Amino acid sequence: MLDEAGWSAAELARAVNALGRRQGMALRYDRTSVAHWLVGSRPRKAVPGLVAQALSRRIGRLVALEETGLAAGLPPLAPLGMAGKADLDPRNRLAELCRAESDPARRAALRRTVYGAHPVRLPSWPDDRPPPPPGGEGGRSQAEVSILQSMGLIFASLIDSSGGGHARTALAAYLADDAVPLLLAPADARWHTQHLLGCSQLTHLLANMTDDAGHHGLAQVYYRLALELAHQAGHRAAYATTLRALSTQALRLGFLQYSADLACAAVEGTGPAAANTRAFVLAQRALVHAHTGHRSQAQADLKAAEQEHGRAPSSAGIFASYPRAGLDYQRGETFYALGDGTAALGAFHDAERHRPPAQRRPYALAQARLAEVLAHSGHLEEACAHWHVFLDHYPHLASVHVERAAHTLHRTVRSFPRQSQARIVSDRARELSAAGLRSRLRRAEQREASVPE
Repeated sequence: MLDEAGWSAAELARAVNALGRRQGMALRYDRTSVAHWLVGSRPRKAVPGLVAQALSRRIGRLVALEETGLAAGLPPLAPLGMAGKADLDPRNRLAELCRAESDPARRAALRRTVYGAHPVRLPSWPDDRPPPPPGGEGGRSQAEVSILQSMGLIFASLIDSSGGGHARTALAAYLADDAVPLLLAPADARWHTQHLLGCSQLTHLLANMTDDAGHHGLAQVYYRLALELAHQAGHRAAYATTLRALSTQALRLGFLQYSADLACAAVEGTGPAAANTRAFVLAQRALVHAHTGHRSQAQADLKAAEQEHGRAPSSAGIFASYPRAGLDYQRGETFYALGDGTAALGAFHDAERHRPPAQRRPYALAQARLAEVLAHSGHLEEACAHWHVFLDHYPHLASVHVERAAHTLHRTVRSFPRQSQARIVSDRARELSAAGLRSRLRRAEQREASVPE
């Protein structure tokens, strides 16, 4: 594969080190390390996945972990969203993972899970009819479904108000202790389907929180489990929604082709989904097309997404609606990727106007992105005003994506060393970042002190 990639040992080592840095690992491999691998030694557990990623990017095809020869005893690859271990039920795997989140030692190991590109193969569906509504007397089962839905609303609201770094393990504990046991208990088939759907959506939310906390490989594992549960529930819309989230994550991490494959699968897999779901997945495919240089396809998908959104009835529920602010933000990103700065600014302004400030995380990210685009377009004074709004919300959020927006702020304002507005923003951001770091260190010390020897 090195020959196929046209790489030297040193070039592979550098590529692996760079991928590791993006996932929070300090790696210092060099040509001698790769030479040792070539004669039979194996690197530490997480590294073979990085090697497969690096080679996949370079060669232009998916290189499976088994092909590297660096990891022994691996199970065969499974379709996306299907079980990695054929003999282990996804419900049991989810419970095991969520219980491990409550153990500080096991949690640390989980957070080192490496992100990787997997084969994208849609599962078969029995038919295109929506699942029947739960029937019978309901009673206890109906109450259980209602509780699952309420918990989904609570944690979705928490992500928006505080970021994924707050109370993430609380959702994991709820899944392990309360939600997953519902799936293992006897229930009418139609209520069992609703339990599966509720757990799939909660697992999707846990993946969102885990990704927002910066643990991208572990988040990917949770997304894939959410896919399995959605498939068992026979809910194509939930499955497509999670594929879309995986595409968003892949694009953010720089896996363009993988993101495109996932976005196309999400659109293909919607089936007879509601207009909101169609708009949601089409908007993501438009953005990926823009990033991969397919201008006409991006414009067509964006137009289709807006048409679908216009047909969608207003509906409640975290997975049943696509807020106008979300579509506007996606429009802005798509226009910006296509090089249309004027249209992008208009869309980002629309997103800011439609997003309630109480949704701190998406509101702050919209403000930061708008400020960045304004600054690059020569509107520094207006950009600084939006950065100050972002900084108003910044201390309240535990989110790696918000931290990256703050890093972008620092980098951008350094381009204007002689502008007083930029210096004021920079000084304020530096002060808030330092205060946040001190607070995080204190919390880490408290957690360590609470762990029994």
